[in-house]
Amino acid sequence: MANEWNEIGDRLQGLGLKLKLHFEQSGPDAWPDALNKLGTAVEDLFKTTSNAVQDEAVRADVRDVGHLLADAVSNTLGKASQDIRGRFGSDARDSGGPEDKAPGTDPGTGTP
Repeated sequence: MANEWNEIGDRLQGLGLKLKLHFEQSGPDAWPDALNKLGTAVEDLFKTTSNAVQDEAVRADVRDVGHLLADAVSNTLGKASQDIRGRFGSDARDSGGPEDKAPGTDPGTGTP
């Protein structure tokens, strides 16, 4: 599971660097034209998306993908939570950690 998230992060980072290099190579004069093209592309994307959302098959696929993504994130966070609890949870409570001290006391010494 962690490998999948690491790969996604690595690829996004690589994509960001490639885009940065392209912008740097094109120079500042090309930016206004590129931004205008980007704006037009975004408008076209929203028009196409609006039309696609009317299609029940597309809506069903989006729902399914959304559920899969939510499950993947939930499983990842649940596993991380279990790992953290396993590593720190019982040790901190059993050893008189900060949560065992009286409210308003210094967690390190237990004194007010």
